[in-house]
Amino acid sequence: MPEVRDISFTVGQGMTLGIVGESGAGKTTVAMAVAGLLEESATITGRVIFNDIDLLALDEKAMCGVRGSGIGMIFQDPRASLDPSMSVLDQVAEPLRLHLGLNQIEGRKQALQLLKDVSINQDILSVAPYAHMLSGGLCQRVMIATALACHPQVLIADEPTSSLDLTLQAQIIGLIKQRQKATGLGVMFITHDLALITKIADEILVMYQGRAVERGRVENIISNPDHPYTAELVSILEDSGLSRGGGNAAA
Repeated sequence: MPEVRDISFTVGQGMTLGIVGESGAGKTTVAMAVAGLLEESATITGRVIFNDIDLLALDEKAMCGVRGSGIGMIFQDPRASLDPSMSVLDQVAEPLRLHLGLNQIEGRKQALQLLKDVSINQDILSVAPYAHMLSGGLCQRVMIATALACHPQVLIADEPTSSLDLTLQAQIIGLIKQRQKATGLGVMFITHDLALITKIADEILVMYQGRAVERGRVENIISNPDHPYTAELVSILEDSGLSRGGGNAAA
């Protein structure tokens, strides 16, 4: 993963921070650092504060307790993140059992509803009960259902809609916004797509070559970009005819 330096940001309750940048800019590295999932050889200096606790000071057992119940994560490669030997239903139910103490029957019942929320019904599960039988887009939906299962306080969404069609993208974004309104969910939404960010984010953090080169309210960044890379992204956005508040929510 690329080296990342001088990154500082806050994700408040009910807020969406859009992290945008080209491939290799360090977006996923930041996400993995927050979730405590970097390789053991990685060196991290600074602090990651969640509920007044520095996550960097926790051991792996304590971090496992935070992940899932406090911090949910949608990974960039969902197929690689799902267990091919465990049924989809049980994979979504597992965090409900581990973190909320539900029994198998209740866990599966709630998991089935979570899957329905992302348009995976019983008919699909009957034909393809395991993740390796699903398409990449369906695997992404399973990951989203799993990430939201325990009603986390923060959701780290790393390219969560990249393998979904426009209709389903809009549905998933709507689901995330619904959770935000109901529970105050804070979201780190990571993508290379500035047009998408402008539709869902409150603030933008622009990354370039491992550094945060610009951060601010969406309107301010779009109307007055400071860094040349940001200005280039905004120029492409304007050329495409897309702007905040117009077009499809998943444009």
